[in-house]
Amino acid sequence: MTGKNRLGKKLARRGFLKVGCLAAASAGAVVCGAGTLLTEQGGPPAGLPSHVYGGNAMSEKILVAYASRAGSTAGVADAVGRALAERGLQVDVRPMTGIEDVGQYAAVVAGSAIQGGWLPEAMEFVRVHRAELTRKSFAAFLVCITLAMRGGENYYAALGKHMEPVRALVHPVSEGFFAGALDLSKLPLIDRVRMQIPVSLGIFPPGDHRDWGKIRAWAEGLFPKLVSSV
Repeated sequence: MTGKNRLGKKLARRGFLKVGCLAAASAGAVVCGAGTLLTEQGGPPAGLPSHVYGGNAMSEKILVAYASRAGSTAGVADAVGRALAERGLQVDVRPMTGIEDVGQYAAVVAGSAIQGGWLPEAMEFVRVHRAELTRKSFAAFLVCITLAMRGGENYYAALGKHMEPVRALVHPVSEGFFAGALDLSKLPLIDRVRMQIPVSLGIFPPGDHRDWGKIRAWAEGLFPKLVSSV
């Protein structure tokens, strides 16, 4: 075999190993429930929606606060807020970064997308408002595309570990775990590149995998746990 042929084979093998390592790393993130490749890097995007549902100006209010990157978690928070409002509660659905005071709310529901754990602004929200949250009914949810994978139900325990830092600060009366949505066009370039291999291998399924029936059922189940403090 000539030196040129040996060099060509060596380079080809390196390329194969590089691809294999990237795929293994991506799969490892899934096994850990990290979902680190599925959200934008850096801080929250601008223009996340806020909504007010139900009730009247004199009624006590429920806050549904969320941290989102590509909008999947924002949609879940909105569905939770609408479901609670249909039960007669006044509900504010707001991104966490715009909330300075939770004292006006009788109960709080907080949710985050997963990026190796709750997003930084989500953990900051819980830490900053911990004193107030411990005096109210508090529920928490997370959104991760891992649950949309084949056999995704096997990752509940791993994803549950992402709730541990939250539980250490404020104990939720209820926890929700929901599959998210994966739209590569909504991710920044670096994440789109990182996602190519796991998506092509079928590890992460593109599309909207949010189970609205499950989300609504969880929200309706929150009603008696939240109104006990209202």
